[in-house]
Amino acid sequence: MDKPYLSIILPAFNEEKRLLDTLIILKAFLEKQKYDGEVIIVNDGSTDNTRKKVNELIKTWPNFKIVSYKNNRGKGYAVKTGMLAAKGQWRLMMDSDNSTDISEIKKLQKYIKQSEIIVGSRYLRKDSIKTAQPLFRRFISRGGNLLIRLFLGIKSKDTQCGFKLFSEKAVLDIFPKQTIDRWGFDMELLVIARKNGYKVKEVAVDWYNVENSRVTNFMTFATLNDLWIIKKNTWAKKY
Repeated sequence: MDKPYLSIILPAFNEEKRLLDTLIILKAFLEKQKYDGEVIIVNDGSTDNTRKKVNELIKTWPNFKIVSYKNNRGKGYAVKTGMLAAKGQWRLMMDSDNSTDISEIKKLQKYIKQSEIIVGSRYLRKDSIKTAQPLFRRFISRGGNLLIRLFLGIKSKDTQCGFKLFSEKAVLDIFPKQTIDRWGFDMELLVIARKNGYKVKEVAVDWYNVENSRVTNFMTFATLNDLWIIKKNTWAKKY
C-alpha cells in the first residue's frame, strides 16, 4: 500500500484493557471499505502491556503499525506524532476507547468536498450523547467549551471531541505548529486552523461515555492553563 486514502490515528496510554477491542473493530471496518486505509497506534509511554498486546494482535495485519516511545508525553504529542507519521490523503484522530465509533466517519466524509477539516461534535444534537457523563463532568465539559469559544473566538460548539478528520494538506500546515502536548491541544489545533485560513466544519456524531475514562477533573482544569498559553501564543503571532 503506497499511499492510503485514510489514516486512523489512535493515541494510547495504558490502554491494554480497551484498545484491542477497538483495533478489531477498525480492522473489520477497513475490510469493508472500497478504499485503502492504515491504522497508526501511538503508544504514549505506556507502563502496562499495551505495546506487547498490540504487537501480538497486529503482527499479521499489514496496514496496522505501532509507534512507541519511552516516556509519557501527552495525548496531544501522541496525536501529532501519529498525524505526521501517517501517509493518508485524509487522517482521522479518534479515541482508543472507541467512544465515537469508526462508523461515524461517514457523517464527516459527506463534507470532504467542502472543508479540509471536519470535526465531530457531541453538542450539535441533543441525542448525540448516548450514555451520559457524571453530572459534574457534564457541567465542567459544557462550561469549559463555552469558555474556550468565548476566550479564543472558536466557533465550534465542541472543541474537545476526540473525533476529528483532516486532509493531508491541513495536517502538514497545522500540526508542525502545535505546541500543546497534553489535553488542550484540540483547541490549539482549531486556533491554528483559523489563523491559517481553514474553515472547520462541525458535524454531530454519536458519543458514548466509556467507564474508566482517562479524562480526570484535574486534566479538565489543566486544560484551562493551556487555554491561557494558546491565547499568549496568539498575541505573539506564533501561529
